[in-house]
Amino acid sequence: MLNRKVKGFSININSDSQAVLKALTKHTTTSKLILDCHKALQALSKSNRVTLKWIRGHNGNRGNDAADELARQAASLRVAGPEPIIPIPLEYKTWLHKQTQASHSVLWSKTKECKHTKEAVPVLNPRLATKLLQLNRSKLRTVVGMITGHCPLNKHLSILGITDSPLCRACMETKETPIHVMLQCNGVAEQRAAHLGSSATLHEALGDLGGLLSFWSELGWLE
Repeated sequence: MLNRKVKGFSININSDSQAVLKALTKHTTTSKLILDCHKALQALSKSNRVTLKWIRGHNGNRGNDAADELARQAASLRVAGPEPIIPIPLEYKTWLHKQTQASHSVLWSKTKECKHTKEAVPVLNPRLATKLLQLNRSKLRTVVGMITGHCPLNKHLSILGITDSPLCRACMETKETPIHVMLQCNGVAEQRAAHLGSSATLHEALGDLGGLLSFWSELGWLE
């Protein structure tokens, strides 16, 4: 009907699937098929009056019987597409997810690279990842910069050739890195106490993203 540009009609769509009809009334879904169906119905209802109705299956409804026959014909056809055609069982998906996490954890624990990031995230932390994904782009950039060390602080800027000195602008005693500024620098001790408390490691500081972001916002060094 969308392809035919149907407009100005009262459209009744009958279905014998209560599960689908109930799924379409929910505000969230994990099914791409339901999402695509929902979007198509919304588009169709912009220029038509669309009604969804449940009917009893195998009860002599001509349209429903025709749909069942088409489904049977489709089931007998040879499927063309990537394997596996049959959906992966939920139990196997769960097992695969656990195996992937375990392999990732072993790989992360053994790597000798990313020293700064490993100090911030010594072990995989799904909860931290979830919190990061809830931040807007600006805040996420700040936190990722603290985790990786790739941020507009003097050490990183000097490596890029943007500034001449890698020294901390507050104390001028050592290289300006996220670890130094958030945990060690006496020049920002007051701001650190106010926003970060007594965090002893970068990992601990990441436990309070609100305090971390407030700390850098007050300093204004990353703007």
